[in-house]
Amino acid sequence: MNTRSLVGAAWALALLATSPLAAQTTAAEAATGFLNAWNARRWTEAARLLDLDQFETFRRDFAARAAKGSDDAPRMTVEDLRRYDPSMPREVAEYQVRMMEEQRRRFADPTPWEFARVNSAAALAALSSAEAAARWIESRDPEWQVRMQFQQAGCPVPSDLGNIAAPRRTLVGVLEPTGGVTYAVFREAQGNDAPTWAGGDLSVMELRLKAGRWLVAPRADLLPEVGEVDLSECRGGR
Repeated sequence: MNTRSLVGAAWALALLATSPLAAQTTAAEAATGFLNAWNARRWTEAARLLDLDQFETFRRDFAARAAKGSDDAPRMTVEDLRRYDPSMPREVAEYQVRMMEEQRRRFADPTPWEFARVNSAAALAALSSAEAAARWIESRDPEWQVRMQFQQAGCPVPSDLGNIAAPRRTLVGVLEPTGGVTYAVFREAQGNDAPTWAGGDLSVMELRLKAGRWLVAPRADLLPEVGEVDLSECRGGR
């Protein structure tokens, strides 16, 4: 091996030794790395710590369902609602119809809700597994969820939306692995300024050992959805 090859090999080993992925030799390190990337909104880095083989199965199934759509459901009109309930004020019936239309548009192609900045099932199918996983993680971020709710309702997106603080998640502990599977318990508190004693919701992530690396299982309960935002003033309802 010539001098140039030796130098190149040395650099490669040095980079590998300092790589966040290479450093995560235990389940606790993998869980901590995932939580740190998630907290910092480093979606691509967090996605690289997922079990992408398992995620790919979920992505393919979701894309197939979303491509079929569900826009053939019958639509209710204001007159329909008032026919069923003559005592219902027209303003209330109009509000109810707007809400039903929002839900219809959402479920006609739910891709943007489940994969941030991915507009359709066709666009999702064109992404790599790692790219799709990054968009999936981002879709559960409060900033994206609130943005989607405003856009879906036809309301102006607040200019200060970027100021929404990301939840802070910290590792509580990891169970002793059994058969290449273990579980990590983590706590979530709202905002980076939340004190350590403030408690927060406890959640569980599953980790699996694959090819010598601990990877986070992309289970549906790993990423909680954000609650609904009150948009009644924008919608004009009550």
